[in-house]
Amino acid sequence: MSSCEATVIPTSAPLVCVVDPDAAVRRSVTVLLRALGAAVEGYATAHDFLAHLPQAVPVCVVTESELPDMSGVALLQELKARGLGIPTILLSHDADVTHAVAAMRAGALDYIEKPYIDRALVTQVAPILDVDVGRPH
Repeated sequence: MSSCEATVIPTSAPLVCVVDPDAAVRRSVTVLLRALGAAVEGYATAHDFLAHLPQAVPVCVVTESELPDMSGVALLQELKARGLGIPTILLSHDADVTHAVAAMRAGALDYIEKPYIDRALVTQVAPILDVDVGRPH
């Protein structure tokens, strides 16, 4: 069983990758981001994500700050080492100031505490997807 959730990606939809060991979090974030018009691929580990990275480069990465195989900051640094300046948002159950500062210094777009991620995630990802979430219905 693969830890990657296959997604049919429409060619016009920008790709966002979600890296989180918790399948429920991946599903929740996927639903939220698809509502913004993104194609979403989910991965349980940084290794799985990095292995699939050459096939499609996302416009944004949303990752847990503490993955089973490396930290979210280490993943962000690996992306930079590969020459990929992909906007990256770290999610965490623990709003530890030290980790948040390290993430921001490493170039994270944001550091969001779980479980209160919906509004903060939409605020950060919508502009990357060129979606105006402030317009009246």
